[in-house]
Amino acid sequence: METHSDARTKGALSLPSAALIAGLGLLVMTLTAPFANFYFMGQSIVPENAAATVENLQTNGTSYLIGTSLLFTTYVMDVIVAWALYWYLRPGQTSLALLVAWARLVYTALAFVGLWASFSAYDLAISGLTSDVLRGTVLHTEVMVQLSSAKTMESIALCFFGVHLWLLSVLIWRSTHVPRWLSIVVALAGASYVILFLAKYFMSNLDLGWVLLLALGELVFMIWLLALGWRKSQS
Repeated sequence: METHSDARTKGALSLPSAALIAGLGLLVMTLTAPFANFYFMGQSIVPENAAATVENLQTNGTSYLIGTSLLFTTYVMDVIVAWALYWYLRPGQTSLALLVAWARLVYTALAFVGLWASFSAYDLAISGLTSDVLRGTVLHTEVMVQLSSAKTMESIALCFFGVHLWLLSVLIWRSTHVPRWLSIVVALAGASYVILFLAKYFMSNLDLGWVLLLALGELVFMIWLLALGWRKSQS
């Protein structure tokens, strides 16, 4: 079995360090993502009014850019969390830990594609101030298409994130230093993302707002990492 000294000589993270890095990364995401989506970007985007949305981006784009910057920070944290959880859950199950880490990185790549569309929407709106081509209805349509693409890619990314959480739950279940009840909580969180994605396309008339409560499972995992997980050691 790999010891702490072996891990250090190979450049690996110790379990306490990995737990703290993963927990703090999740904590940062817990703060940045909601503020980005529901406050800063929400101030600019008017879903049913393309003209108002474009005007907001042109006259008060700072709020929107802060939101996109916070999302960028969120996805960078995802990369760091993937790396830290790999080392934290790696003992005894290297191959599965690697799969889970790559799954989170794929989700992050998809999320960055959506973020690119969000930046493109802003660039189009600003270019409309000086362009003779992008004006009026044409500009409004192009901006809303980019924002719609961003939302679609975000939905796909979050669905894949749910699959990632299912894989993570298996990894936690098989771990020797993480309580198994956490795997159930994380699996339920994964189910919430998948259900909300499927409901968007197949059950749009159903009120599934309560499903969002299940998404708090990763928050529970974060609290455990910061409160107890960093105290674990691998002999």
